[in-house]
Amino acid sequence: MEKAIYGLAADFEAVHWDIKGKNVEYFHVEPSTVKYADNVAFTLEHEPKEIITTTKDQENGQLILVQKGPLLFFKFVPTTKHGERFYRYVKLQRLRKCSYIFKKILSYRDVHNEKKLMWVMDSKEKILINHGTVFEICLTNSPRDNTTFCTTDVNDPRLKGINWITNVELKGGSYWEQHLETEELKDMIEEFDLTSKRIDHLLSKNYNKILISNEK
Repeated sequence: MEKAIYGLAADFEAVHWDIKGKNVEYFHVEPSTVKYADNVAFTLEHEPKEIITTTKDQENGQLILVQKGPLLFFKFVPTTKHGERFYRYVKLQRLRKCSYIFKKILSYRDVHNEKKLMWVMDSKEKILINHGTVFEICLTNSPRDNTTFCTTDVNDPRLKGINWITNVELKGGSYWEQHLETEELKDMIEEFDLTSKRIDHLLSKNYNKILISNEK
């Protein structure tokens, strides 16, 4: 039997929220406008250093992406021991959920849904419809959307009717590579800050020693 991880990475129509200052901003994604980056990564917990595989290089296995209406499903077939490690995690239910990262390109107010939900929303709150590009999906136990899932059971009823052939176009830009560069720069800045603090601490200690020595 083929070893594979199957899952639901996103329900684009699901409404989520972010706190913007004192207000709450609700948003969802228009499924028909979703694009996919030239290279979509599959990671653990959105951690750039924990890359499981990518659609372009297939480092540890094949990643298949299937969008069915507002839902984004995936299938990962491991081809290395490293890839099989994540298969075992899912099989043992150590990993149970999924998530995705989306590069927002365009956003506008969803006036229709705002009017429908006016009775439960504060007048300062708004709902946005986002348009953009998916460049990463991940395995996680702390997703934004709890309706997501992952499984090793090909007969899971939630996967019924899916033809496991990638049906999305991977030509939406090099956002994954840009994301890696940004994260690398963040690490460099963090390392520089830590080094600066160590140097400041050492200089301070030495300065205090000199002061004490002079007082004697």
